[in-house]
Parts: sequence; C-alpha cells; structure tokens
Amino acid sequence: MVDRRTFLLSSGFMLLGGCMERPFVSSENASRPVVSNVHAIAKIEERIGGRFGVALASPDGDLILAHRGGERFAMCSTFKAPLASMLFAAHRAGTVDMFKKFDLKEADRIPYMPFVEKKLAAKEAVSLHELAGAAVMTSDNAAANLILTATGGPEAFTKFVRANGDSVTRLDRMEPELNENLPGDPRDTTTPEAMAKLMHKLAIDAGSLDIDKLTLRKWMEDSKTGATRIRAGLPKGWWVGNKTGTASGGIARNDIAIFRPSTAELSLEPFTLTVYIDRPTATPEQVDAAMAEVTRIVVRLIFGAD
Repeated sequence: MVDRRTFLLSSGFMLLGGCMERPFVSSENASRPVVSNVHAIAKIEERIGGRFGVALASPDGDLILAHRGGERFAMCSTFKAPLASMLFAAHRAGTVDMFKKFDLKEADRIPYMPFVEKKLAAKEAVSLHELAGAAVMTSDNAAANLILTATGGPEAFTKFVRANGDSVTRLDRMEPELNENLPGDPRDTTTPEAMAKLMHKLAIDAGSLDIDKLTLRKWMEDSKTGATRIRAGLPKGWWVGNKTGTASGGIARNDIAIFRPSTAELSLEPFTLTVYIDRPTATPEQVDAAMAEVTRIVVRLIFGAD
C-alpha cells in the first residue's frame, strides 16, 4: 500500500499516494520512479516548449500525478466527451428526446463536420444521439453545436459540470469560436485535474452497468482521432478510449483518455489521463510524440518501475 504522502517537486509535479493497491507504486519503490518520472516529464515540456498540463486519476478517481494540474488550458474539442453525457442527462430528465429524428439545414454548416456533411448531402434526418456519437468519434463541430443548441447552450454545459462536482471547467462559446485560446482568457477552459476527475465521474464511477457511461466509453474507444497521441504510448492490448482537442495554428493540442491495462491483477475499471498543451514551439508531430512519451512514463508509474 502507498501511504498518504504528497510529493511536491520543484518541477511543478505532484504525486498523491493513498489507498492504492499494488501494482501501482509500493512504499518500497515509490521514491525512485516518482522522482525519475516527474523529472522526465519536465524535460519533455522543456523540449516541446509552451505549457504542458498532465493529470492521471486512478480507477477509484483519486489523483495520482499532476503537472500544472491546476492551471487553465483551452478545452478545444475535449469538451465533446462530457457534452455527450450532458445530452444523456437531458434525455433522462425529459427535456429532449435524443432519439427523435430531424432534418439538417444548410445553416448548420460550420468548418469540420464530416458526419453532418454526409447527412446533408444525402438529405438524411439525424437524431441528437447520432450527433453525439459523431461529436465524440469524429469530433464533428456541427454535431456538437446542434447538441448545445438543443440542450441549452454553453451556459447549460457549465451548469451540468457544476452539478457533477466540477467547479472549474467552463464553456462560454460554440464551435469554432471556443478554440480561440487567447492568453489568460478563462473562457472555454478546464484544468487537467478537473477534466480527469470529471471524466472519471461521467464515464467510470459506478458505471459498469450504466448504459450511458458504457455508450460514452464505446464512442471514445471508437474515436477516429488521436492515434498518435495518448493511444500511441500505451502497450499493445490495453483497452483505451480517447477524445482529442486541437486549435488551429498549433496554439493548443490536447487529448483525454480512459484506459485499462490488460494485466489481470489490475482493476477492471479504467484509469483517466488528461494531457493539455498550450502554445508548443515544436511541430505537431513532435507534440503528439511527446504525449505518447508521457503516456509511457505514466504506464511505468502505474507498475512502479523506472
């Protein structure tokens, strides 16, 4: 068992131990991998430039590791994963019927809408449930806006996350304006820690028999974006679902994921990892490779190895 010690390092990292069964980090081998791993992540941040925010939550929802975990970063399209949960909640409350079909309009067009584009061209009606799947799996911007419009807009999204214990995350605008990411602007932002805890609540916590949580997990598993980010750093055979977020011009490049080791002795519930990168100076390919590298460090930490 890891005792309840808090490691505060000059690099800005934090590791929280407590109530975690092996093979996370045992008391015998905790200090060496913790110090080496957090310093390695700090060096990665130096190499790619900008700010690099990371948070890892255990299958129980406890924060294990964070770097700049309490700093705000632009969400970009990572908000679309909790947006799906917001739609499920609205359907359960009876304020929307997410399975009712309706026709799309030319006015619904905005940049990047692969699913909506196909449906418009085919003149096929859609449901909000289908749009939510498209928003998570393909990051369809028009789909996300249509869901926001039907469920009360950005203000309703913020109220939804507040109702789920998140006092930090906020949505203020629609796509694509929410990707503006002006320096110091709190609009449309989250923190790595807040999003890690929120995604645990919405996708994992007591969710083994919850159809909405299982649906969100499946959509994240079937995500068509992010193959070179967190997914690329996980061992072959591990289950993973993710949702990326990217701002034009390279000013934000993000990924959030839930993943489960294939090792039988580990919990059947997933870990949650959030990575937010603000204004890196490296190329997009190098930034994605850095996310994968941080993920490999996280994997070593889970298993208590150097």
